[in-house]
Amino acid sequence: MQQKLLLQAENITLSFGDKKVLDFDRFVVYQGERIGLAGSNGAGKTTLLRVLNGELEADAGILKRMCSIHFFKQFSDGVDPFELDGKELKTMQVQDKVWQDAVSGGEDTRMRLAQVFSSGKTLVFLDEPTANLDMKGISLLKRRLLELNTIILVSHDRALLNALCTRIVEIRDGKLTSYDGNYDSYTQQKEAAVQRQWTEYENYTSEKKRLEKVYLQKKKKAASIEKLPKGMTPREAGLRNFISKHPKDTKAGKMEASAKNVLERLEHLERKEKPRELPKMRPDFRLTDPPENAVVIRGTEISFSYEDGRPVLQDASFHIRNRSRVAIVGENGTGKTTLLNLILRKHPLDKGSIYTVPKASIGLLDQNMASLNYDKTVLENVMEVSVQTESIARTILARLLLSAEDIHKNAGVLSGGERIKLAFARLFAGRANVLILDEPTNYLDIPSVTALEKMFSEYEGVLIFVSHDEAFIRACATEILEIKDGKTLHYQGTPEEYFAECSRQL
Repeated sequence: MQQKLLLQAENITLSFGDKKVLDFDRFVVYQGERIGLAGSNGAGKTTLLRVLNGELEADAGILKRMCSIHFFKQFSDGVDPFELDGKELKTMQVQDKVWQDAVSGGEDTRMRLAQVFSSGKTLVFLDEPTANLDMKGISLLKRRLLELNTIILVSHDRALLNALCTRIVEIRDGKLTSYDGNYDSYTQQKEAAVQRQWTEYENYTSEKKRLEKVYLQKKKKAASIEKLPKGMTPREAGLRNFISKHPKDTKAGKMEASAKNVLERLEHLERKEKPRELPKMRPDFRLTDPPENAVVIRGTEISFSYEDGRPVLQDASFHIRNRSRVAIVGENGTGKTTLLNLILRKHPLDKGSIYTVPKASIGLLDQNMASLNYDKTVLENVMEVSVQTESIARTILARLLLSAEDIHKNAGVLSGGERIKLAFARLFAGRANVLILDEPTNYLDIPSVTALEKMFSEYEGVLIFVSHDEAFIRACATEILEIKDGKTLHYQGTPEEYFAECSRQL
């Protein structure tokens, strides 16, 4: 049975100034599809949703909508309480928040999601629906979205894309390319394409070398055949060949023709480009003078309350082991960021102590980018704090997807995401041997997050980070530290086991 067509867009083009954002032939949505949009920041994912919703007019093309659409936007002015279903508010756990004048970012997101499920629309567009949600909220959202029949989803949360999507559509240079399956399936298909490109490139270079060798051999042989006999002048050789039709002349001519044929094959050989390959070098971590202690940071029976008297931590103890990568997790408001600030001694403790070993050199991600010199180039910004060589600094920048052209730009012209990558490059190249990061993947697109994961998975120092990104935690963390009911709880298993247990508890 053929699925019902809900939306059809053909020959769509859209430009902002001189930049062409969309330029594709066809995009269709059938009932029952759950489509994830993939692409780097600025590729046009949100713009595509706005065009499909009819709020942004394309320069050219035909758009047909055969159903009702609800658009959950990343940024919104809130919701009308009278449009919300009380049952949905309760399910999203915000029934007591809807009439409040001020709500948190997470509560606002939950109310707007309750509006999605109250709308009864056939097709739902979702632009970053996990924004401001904690891990419990994301798990709840995942379950609820599976109840929707047809969606188009923009998200940096790969775990969400994996759980929901039946198709991934990649936006690149304005073109749309469709891949069946979820996000992991999409990346596997992309990797397989790269492997095919490598095979084609290796076959091309091998055949090119073979033909070049054959050509040189034939040219050399032709030259040796034409070589004058000892003691004979060229005039005498020519006269001899004319009178006797010397066989060497014919043979040499045939060899020259054969060499020419090989050259023509070489010239018409279809060129295959070498796939892009990231450099392999890693920073020399010894240059940071890292601590050798088994435990680098220890908190003993610490207690802390906000100024209004609300307790955050009560007699909590924890330790951070050397070379560990620790994800701090917990629901919104449990004190994850507060714990980072206590380690950094930004707040005085009510009780207890936090000890950091003397050789620990702490590096922080500068979210405000205040430390960047906007009049200096990207490379100069890294080198002014680097303990690594310039060659290593260039490699770090390349691995964070900043191109050879980017590194010579002034920092002032970089996008927000590029500035964050520059801030990370300064950390990896600098003197820090303990990194403390609060939501490090904010504002980064998925390719950049994936690149960052690879850097962190090789990092030889201590990494302490707060994140709600399940895929990022799985890729980077070696340990889980959960904050719950004012206590810090070391989870004994792997991140995979932790998430599996969380799913069982829901």
